[in-house]
Amino acid sequence: MSALNTTDIKASHSDAEMKGWLFKWTNYLKGYQKRWFVLSNGLLSYYRNQAEMSHTCRGTISLRGAIIQTEDSCTFIISNGVQTFHIKASNEVERQRWVTALELAKSKARSTRESGNTYLYACSLKCHHLG
Repeated sequence: MSALNTTDIKASHSDAEMKGWLFKWTNYLKGYQKRWFVLSNGLLSYYRNQAEMSHTCRGTISLRGAIIQTEDSCTFIISNGVQTFHIKASNEVERQRWVTALELAKSKARSTRESGNTYLYACSLKCHHLG
């Protein structure tokens, strides 16, 4: 059985900790839509595609204080009290890779709370929640 690995995990301390294609719940009309996700510096951001990364962030959620729950074999929910993302992976292994990386990033974000405030503010100015 061969599986398409749509996730790139960086082992070093580079800018992106993890990135890849996932499906984000948008609304009842469109349902889940394929989006390019980037996990970096305690923030999970998404774009319609990789080319948008240089100019149009569609949304960002801070993992600091977030609750990450698995819903079923492919779906997980991230909620930080302000925002909630419903996300679906292509399979259970992929979902678990993301949940593990998100929990690690959440832990790092908690331990670097003070140094991350400037970055979080800068990203919130750059990112527009357009769906």
